[in-house]
Amino acid sequence: MSQQQYAEKPGAEQDEPSEKYGCLRFKPACLQRMNTIKVHVFWQCVFCFFEGFIVNGVINVVLVALEKRYSLPSSRSGLIASANDFGSIICSVLFGYFGEKRHKPRLMGTGILLMAAGSLVFSLPHFIGEAYKYKVSADVNASTNICHLDDNVTDTCSTRAAADDTIANSVVMYYGLLMVGNILLGIGAAPMFTIGLSYIDENCKAKLTALYIGWTFSSAAVGVAAGYVVGGQTLSLFVDIDKVDPASVPLTPADPQWVGAWWIAPLIATLGFLAVAFPIYGYPKRLPSYKEVQKARASEAHGGNDELTAKVNFGKSWKDFPKSIWFLVTNPTYVFICFGAAVEALIIGGMATFGAKLIQEKFNVDITYAGTVMGIITIPGSGGGMLLGGYLVKRFNLKCRGIIRMCAAFMVAACLCGPFMLAQCPNDPVYGMDSPYMQGSPASGLVSGCNELCGCTTEGFEPLCAQGIIFFSPCHAGCTDSITIDGKKTYANCSCLANATTALSTNTSPSDVTSFQPGKCSGSCPWLYVFCAMFLVTMVLTFATMSPGVAALFRCVPDNQRSIGIGVNLLFVRLVGKLRFETFHMLNM
Repeated sequence: MSQQQYAEKPGAEQDEPSEKYGCLRFKPACLQRMNTIKVHVFWQCVFCFFEGFIVNGVINVVLVALEKRYSLPSSRSGLIASANDFGSIICSVLFGYFGEKRHKPRLMGTGILLMAAGSLVFSLPHFIGEAYKYKVSADVNASTNICHLDDNVTDTCSTRAAADDTIANSVVMYYGLLMVGNILLGIGAAPMFTIGLSYIDENCKAKLTALYIGWTFSSAAVGVAAGYVVGGQTLSLFVDIDKVDPASVPLTPADPQWVGAWWIAPLIATLGFLAVAFPIYGYPKRLPSYKEVQKARASEAHGGNDELTAKVNFGKSWKDFPKSIWFLVTNPTYVFICFGAAVEALIIGGMATFGAKLIQEKFNVDITYAGTVMGIITIPGSGGGMLLGGYLVKRFNLKCRGIIRMCAAFMVAACLCGPFMLAQCPNDPVYGMDSPYMQGSPASGLVSGCNELCGCTTEGFEPLCAQGIIFFSPCHAGCTDSITIDGKKTYANCSCLANATTALSTNTSPSDVTSFQPGKCSGSCPWLYVFCAMFLVTMVLTFATMSPGVAALFRCVPDNQRSIGIGVNLLFVRLVGKLRFETFHMLNM
């Protein structure tokens, strides 16, 4: 290990950029209190909060609402979630290479403004589209999905095909806007997570890098939690709350046809990005502490390429790009750090995208509750883990070798927790599908003597529950009446109820169950608590490697390759880890 030398060249003072905080020529003395690495890290934390809020929080929790609102299959919604990675994959490498020797705060501010535009575009489908059309009638005494014994219900193929064509044409535009919005979010975040991290590293002491990066990553984790909570709460509001009177809507959040106000949270993120972009713009190319920090650094880079990459003109043209990549891929320490980050993405990527939906399906809870649970787990899990990792590096003043060993131990422990997260609650049987309509008779489908004259369809799953008994829809339960009391919809006069109570419970009489509540049955299941506890432990162990991993990456490459190093690392993680896991998880939902 040799001390890096920084010789002053003749005329360097004239070429040295201003180290004062401000915009253009407006750089008053009162603003120079902000011109420190700690205050800059604060603004990066604010940015990371809103980035985590929208990208990994809100978008993930509103996927179910988007699927219902725009008739999207899980494969399409999975692509929406991955669109952020599509935008950042190439841009991370480009910003990492060309941004290293340019004005980093200005590039970061521009990226943040681009993210504000992306959040706005993501919410546009709601404002340019028509009001949501649901199947349940607004008339409290009528429903399109109850038993109509006197009606000859028909649904011709031509009528259905025409409706499907109309929906398909409009969905293409909305789907495109959702994709474009998330791609812009990915492109805009690329500067902050490449040159932004190297800006922190080059302006602070080596032992503080992991701690400061841990602060920023923890802020992103808190943002994710806030996104899940806020997104879950906004989903309890009707999607067209700005277009119709919510009191006139007969649906409730427990109704399978309910679509929440998914578009509110992206607008909040837009305002947040606008608020943080301009303070970031004001920072100089280098903070006043830069020279002192660099003189105290000792190189831990592998391969001895410091002298070549430290040349003034290295990295300013395309001809040096292949050399930069070659130095990275021939650095074994760097390559193994990238593989470790990819494994980390395999563990976290799919759960971050489909975590709320997974909890909803595995434990029979509504999406609002599932989003809240994910938010509660995310704050101490991911945020606490990253703070723990950064603190341990600072506390023990770990070098590159020690950081890598610590991260490896955490990852092994996280993998051992995996089997415990297979826990799930048993699904209540759907009457006519999982259980026969008559006791002792084979399950023969959804049609029985109690509903064969109702003209029921199977186009939409609209479950009803009564004491653990689930019917496919009010029509399949033989219900002829629907009643709304205090905004809650119930169904009555259900002819199939007697068969259900006879078949599923000999101790339950029809008089005990006089009406059905929309939605699946909710019950106590201790496995939810087991799942949450082990998921929390796994998150702490996994996220404890993130900020130390970045610090180790910065130590094992030459200084002028820090940004391109983190950019290629992000490219590798998204290609090998996160994208592949999300695609696999998406196909198995």
